[in-house]
Order: sequence, then C-alpha cells, then structure tokens
Amino acid sequence: MMRSKKPLGPNSDLDAAEFERMERLKENPRGEFIQAIRDEDLARCLVKTAEIHGHFCPGSALGVMASVYGLNRLGLASIYSDGMENLMAVVEINACFADGVQAVSGCTLGNNALVYRDLGRLAVTFAIRGRDTGVRVRVLPDFRDKVAEAAPEFYPLLEKVIKDRAGDENDAAAFREVGRAAAFALIRLPFEELFAIEEVRPDLPDYAPIAESVICPGCGEMIMASKVVAEGEGRGLCFSCAGKGFRQLEGRGIVETGRRRSPSSMENQI
Repeated sequence: MMRSKKPLGPNSDLDAAEFERMERLKENPRGEFIQAIRDEDLARCLVKTAEIHGHFCPGSALGVMASVYGLNRLGLASIYSDGMENLMAVVEINACFADGVQAVSGCTLGNNALVYRDLGRLAVTFAIRGRDTGVRVRVLPDFRDKVAEAAPEFYPLLEKVIKDRAGDENDAAAFREVGRAAAFALIRLPFEELFAIEEVRPDLPDYAPIAESVICPGCGEMIMASKVVAEGEGRGLCFSCAGKGFRQLEGRGIVETGRRRSPSSMENQI
C-alpha cells in the first residue's frame, strides 16, 4: 500500500512525515543532534557524523564520544549552541576526531566557533564565552588496544590502504567494514576507559572580525581586505596574484606554502 504524499511544491515528492521533519529542522537545524546529545545516544550521533565524514572509523567515534560527554559535562547551554561563537571548541588535531567534534558540537571552521591548534593531540576543549572554566577531554593512549581488540584487521588494513596507498577495491571495502565495526564497538565502551576529562581555564580568541571585501585588480575576484598585500611590490593584490606565500591547513597541519601564481595570473602571462 502506497503512503499518501503531502506536496511541498511543484517538484516535491516528500511524504507527510518527512515534510514535518523538514519543517522542524527549519525551525531548529540542530534539533535532532540536541536530543541525541541529551540522551547520550552515541550511535545516532555517530551515524549523523558519518554523513559529513563519509565513513565510520575509530577517530570520528572518539570525537563523537568526547563531544557528547564534554558538552553534557559543560551543561545545557552548551548543548543548545547555535553556531554563533558562544560555545567554542578548541581541537588539537586535524584528523577524523575533528569531524566528530564539529558534527556533534556544531562548532565548525565556517562559523568560527572551532579553533584549531596544530598540536597533533587527540583532545578537545569546550568552553562558553564569559565563563571562567571549560572542560578538556583527551583520549587515553591505550585506546589503540581497544580498537585492535574490537577489529583486529583494522590497523593492518589502515597501513595498507591509507598509509601505503596500496591494496585493491576489496581491501578498501574491507577497511570500511572493519572501520565501522571498530567505531560502533568503541561507543559501547565506558567513557572512562577511553578518556580523561578535566576543568580548565580556556584561552579563547576574540569574536571573529567581519572583514571588508575588496576586488583584486589582478584576478578580479572578491577578497577579504585582510588577505591582500598591504605594501611594497604587489600592493593591493591577493596573495596568489602577487606570488606571495600563504598558509594552508592540510594533512600535515598548518604549513607555509611557497610563492604561487593563481591560475588566472598564469593565464595572463601566456
């Protein structure tokens, strides 16, 4: 028996239940996450995290757990964060763990509520502006033993598929499968077996400034005024058109790049 449809518009095929869910999410985009955090529903948070992370793995599971318990420890106000820089997350590694933090907390690179400190540690600090204390959650070093116990093939496949970039499609599929098994096994473990948590005095940056925009005379693109050459050769140009080095966040952390010309600048030279 087919379910009746409730039209949303000329091209809509959402049914009534999904329409109502969409309307609720319009009113409160993080409503489902908020309820899952309050219920400490780690499985639901992990599934929703995988929607942005792309797969299940121990790292994102640890980020989910650290965030759910850290936010509940911080209090109700942290759970109801709306991404306006009142709740802040300071994450210390740019790996799978960080996506668990971003998804669950709602503190992201784009809303400036996520601070990345290039320290390479599996840890996150949550703090609310105006409060003297926050909470820092760190992963205990022996978490690898828990992963190996839950999914013995995980680390050998990680070495082969990710580190060595070897293996075939079957190896990649097996890696995804054992990663999922390890992730869901971790979230069933008691928090204290995997983490330490402590109160800290947070060192937070100021609210993100709203920078003016300017047009680069070289490429014609709109650029933040704080990201153009201020003086000397290339003054007023964006870093790319001026051939200046810049910083970027990549797998190695924050790195300084060399002098690079933008594609539009190179085309102008031909």
